[in-house]
Amino acid sequence: MEILRHENGKELLNDMPHVRSSLNEWLFVDIRLIDKNFVIANMANSIQPLFKDKEGKIYICNDHEILVLLRWGKTWAISEITESVERRLLEGSCMVRVHECTLEGLAKLERLITHKKAAAPSMADTRATRRENVILLADDDMFIRILVKNAIASQATVREVEDGNEIIGAYKRYAPDILFLDIHMPNREGTDVMNDILPLDPEAYIVMLSADGSRENIETSMQNGARDFLTKPFTKDKLLEFVKKCPTIG
Repeated sequence: MEILRHENGKELLNDMPHVRSSLNEWLFVDIRLIDKNFVIANMANSIQPLFKDKEGKIYICNDHEILVLLRWGKTWAISEITESVERRLLEGSCMVRVHECTLEGLAKLERLITHKKAAAPSMADTRATRRENVILLADDDMFIRILVKNAIASQATVREVEDGNEIIGAYKRYAPDILFLDIHMPNREGTDVMNDILPLDPEAYIVMLSADGSRENIETSMQNGARDFLTKPFTKDKLLEFVKKCPTIG
């Protein structure tokens, strides 16, 4: 299986018609680096032997994320793929998620690759060069905003938004390391906002918030581009766990 770096992402677009023709046989394997001491290219090389006899591509999205487009043919269980990848990598070094390909997921991947060169540098450069960590919290619940701000004030500057129509403007203004995004916002749903943010910032680190932590809700959020899902209510310690996973929080 070939390894593609982010600058060669358009090569992945050539495979899309073939993938769509047999969609139910394909999976996304999303590997996100947690330990910043590891080199993402080395991790890609480590997992390549696992898929040497499989069809697909290993795509290095950036310096902390790998996406494997894998034709599994339903010969493995999804849990087996997850465990196999985790065994190849050092414990605690990364987070692995496996989910089935969908037309929506492929469309999102195409948008990210197409817009990457134009959109990513300004947001990424802002995060890389500034001295402070910035977290944008989009939630209309005042008590949730107070909880989050008090819990992570020592880790980052927290900017708040309570109206769905204000999120995009705030995101462009602050280029946050993390966007904590409530699914149900006044005037505009969080999931709709996420679909607009990802083309602007393909490396956006979005954690969805909701009191509905059903498996379907979580999987839909992840397939649409969220990096993680935090179920309400949550504790300070749980919130800090999610903050520490973000690769740009220093």
